[in-house]
Amino acid sequence: MRYLVVSDTHMYNDIFENITKHFYEQVDIMIHCGDSSLPCHDPLLKGYHVVRGNHDTLEFPDKIILGNVLITHGHLFHVYHGYQELLDFCHQHHIKYCFHGHTHVPTYQIIEGIHFINPGSTMMNRGSYGFGTFALASIEDDKIDVHFYHHTTFEEVDQVVLEEGLATLEEFKQLIHKYNK
Repeated sequence: MRYLVVSDTHMYNDIFENITKHFYEQVDIMIHCGDSSLPCHDPLLKGYHVVRGNHDTLEFPDKIILGNVLITHGHLFHVYHGYQELLDFCHQHHIKYCFHGHTHVPTYQIIEGIHFINPGSTMMNRGSYGFGTFALASIEDDKIDVHFYHHTTFEEVDQVVLEEGLATLEEFKQLIHKYNK
């Protein structure tokens, strides 16, 4: 199965629509990890599995489980604090692949055998590079291949962007820990 994964489009609808049009026929499943800021029945969301982000209305589900795949936004699992809550949920529900958003930081991590993929934000990511991203993932025979792309040029992003993303998340986690003491 080939997945198009977007998140945190935040009403940047031209970008979202261009990504959808470009990849619609190249993928089997389209996922929006929340914060579209659109109403549930907006035509731009047609064909997508969409979850509620912290900027969305309650008409969207908090999470969707498709077999061993979890789709969530991440805010309800407090992903800025780390992945422990998501990890616990994934173990309880036999999830192997988790697509989420919320942080505006593209990342791909494997923790305790669970693959966590955050496509970043198609609007704008937090980081020095100053552009949005989305992801394409292929899952075949329990193997995953994930690639991240620039939100407007559709060029694959450099590994440095993902490394910076992990460093940014670690900084967030340390700041939250420091201020919650």
